[in-house]
Amino acid sequence: MKLLLLVTVVTLIILGIWWYRRRSRRDKKEVSRSMMPSDVTLSPTPLLAEDEVALYNLLRMVVQERYLVFAKVPLGSFLTVDAGGKERVQVLRHLALKRVDFALVHPGSRQVEQVVQIEPQSPELHQVESQQIIESLLDTAGIKLRKLQAKRTYPLAHLATRLEIGADD
Repeated sequence: MKLLLLVTVVTLIILGIWWYRRRSRRDKKEVSRSMMPSDVTLSPTPLLAEDEVALYNLLRMVVQERYLVFAKVPLGSFLTVDAGGKERVQVLRHLALKRVDFALVHPGSRQVEQVVQIEPQSPELHQVESQQIIESLLDTAGIKLRKLQAKRTYPLAHLATRLEIGADD
C-alpha cells in the first residue's frame, strides 16, 4: 500500500513538473511573437550589392575547389581570443560588429586562410579606423588580407596572381 502511494505521488510530481515546463515554454513563445510592434514592417534586402556579386563570382571562378568563399563574415566567427581579463575584453570590443567582405576558407582545415576586403572609393574616417583594426587583427592571427576594388574588372589570371593561387596549388 505504501509503495502504491509513493509511486502515485512521484508520478503526480513528474506530471506537474512536465505540465509547468510545457506551459512556461508556450508562454515564452507567445512573448517572442508579440515583441514586434504591429506598426513595424520587415522585408528582406540583398546581402551583396551588384558589384559585390560580380566580385564574388570572380572569386569563386578563381579559387574553384581550393577554397570555399563566404561573404560578409563576422570576425568573431573565425577568430578565437586566447587571453584573460582586461586584454580579452579589449580585443573582443575590437572584434564586435566587425566583418570582412569575403573569407576564403580551406575546405579541409576549415580555417580562414585569406580575407578579401573591398576598398571603398571614398572612405569615411570611421571606415578607415575600422579597416585598420581589422588589418591589425588579421595580421596578428596570420591571415592574409587582400584588398580589391568592387567597381574594377579583374582578369582571372590577374586575380589569381593577387590571391597567390597558382596552377600547381
